[in-house]
Amino acid sequence: MTIRARWAEFWDSRDPLDSLWRVFASPYLTILLLACLTVLIGLGIILPQRPTEALTDQAANNLWLASLRQHYHGVADWFIRLGLLDIHRSLWMRGLLGLLAFNLLLATLDIVQPRHVMHAGMEREILVHDPALLESPERLMERIRQVLHAQRYRFLIGKSNRLACADHSWAFPLLVYMGLLLVIGGLVISERTAWWEENVALQPGQVRPLGHGTNLALRADDIEAYNGLSNSGHAELTFLRGEGETARRRLRTYTPLFYHGLLFYLTSTEPVLLVQAHDASGRNIPLRTPESGAVQFMEVALHFRAAEAPRYIVVLDLLPGSQLSRQFQQSGLERYVLVPSRDLSLRLLYQSPQPGGATPAFQVQAFRGAETVPFYQHQFHAAETIEIAGDRYLFQPQRYALIKFGQDDGLVFIFVGIVLVMLGMILSTRHPLKRVYLGLQPSSKAVKVWLAANVPATEKIPVWFENLVQDIATALEPNRQGKTDKNPFAMDKKA
Repeated sequence: MTIRARWAEFWDSRDPLDSLWRVFASPYLTILLLACLTVLIGLGIILPQRPTEALTDQAANNLWLASLRQHYHGVADWFIRLGLLDIHRSLWMRGLLGLLAFNLLLATLDIVQPRHVMHAGMEREILVHDPALLESPERLMERIRQVLHAQRYRFLIGKSNRLACADHSWAFPLLVYMGLLLVIGGLVISERTAWWEENVALQPGQVRPLGHGTNLALRADDIEAYNGLSNSGHAELTFLRGEGETARRRLRTYTPLFYHGLLFYLTSTEPVLLVQAHDASGRNIPLRTPESGAVQFMEVALHFRAAEAPRYIVVLDLLPGSQLSRQFQQSGLERYVLVPSRDLSLRLLYQSPQPGGATPAFQVQAFRGAETVPFYQHQFHAAETIEIAGDRYLFQPQRYALIKFGQDDGLVFIFVGIVLVMLGMILSTRHPLKRVYLGLQPSSKAVKVWLAANVPATEKIPVWFENLVQDIATALEPNRQGKTDKNPFAMDKKA
């Protein structure tokens, strides 16, 4: 069937409001909106999306946009104008979700209490000559209702008592619609009330307050890496309140943990490298990182992310007030340490263990001033003290757990909604919706019973409809007639 023919099923110029209801309650519109949402989500997966850090930090946002323009050149500005870099927070996504919710609400109302008759393609007539039924159309409807109830059809009579609707397996598509509505409602609740803290790095023995009025703190006692085989990776967590322990839990990779109304995820177990520097007399040498700005530390902790893609341009400004010395395209497997008092910069590279290997490897490269070629480089696997330009640098490899935690009440609605959608789709596949419209046209000699199935006329007549017409005809003992073009619903479309 062509698009024009499909449109003719729903639109009747004599009743625009009723036609609009049919259009917005149409399952075809549901499929179209879901397809558009799928395309939008696909773009969100393909195109880079603005990270959370860039939303809250203007400097990080400018840095991220600079890296984006360098990678995509002039196309990046089009992505920004079209809102394709924040798809999950864009008007595109909210508009489609709002329109889908409106469509699902109307479709749900039309399933629960059919009020707007769709185009009926399959039509049959039955002539009833029984005098007892001619005198009482109500008795005729009651006999039809008994036939339909025997076959487990739901029977709904209109206000005029001469129009009715019957359907079978109507609860299964209702499960799909209700499930989708719950998913959309859960997304709205999540956007309005949920909060998350991401990339919370915990080293063994490190304590981190959870905040948000929980009066809880979190300590990582043991961290085991994920090797992709038998070991799933885990972190032993201890929850603290005040000076006492409240609980101990094991948080595994890909397995959420619920505690005290909070949801915890172990994003990954990644390597961390502690760096200290001492001069020839043993005094500490202040160190900096590109992320810390002008703040200097006696010890810096470098976190490596094996799955992080190269995105950010790191600018090394070694001396206060000096010109920018060098730019690096930083990935998750490399970090930088600045030594302002020595006009040095150290580049640390992380190398994952090879198949069958037990420990990862680190490589250190040292640069002077604005030079781009390292004057020193060295590889190590364990804690080691290395002499660089007369100073001693202590490197201590460790491992940290990267945790995401927060509170999201909308996840319950989303989970229940997905279950209902899957259940409804499975049951609807096995037991598709069957809907029949009925109308009575009494006369002095006979009552014409008009039946129509909500199936496009271009499709083959379904067997269930022919059997149903035959069962009703047998119960009423009528004389069968052929098709008719006269439709009693033209007089009163609301059943």
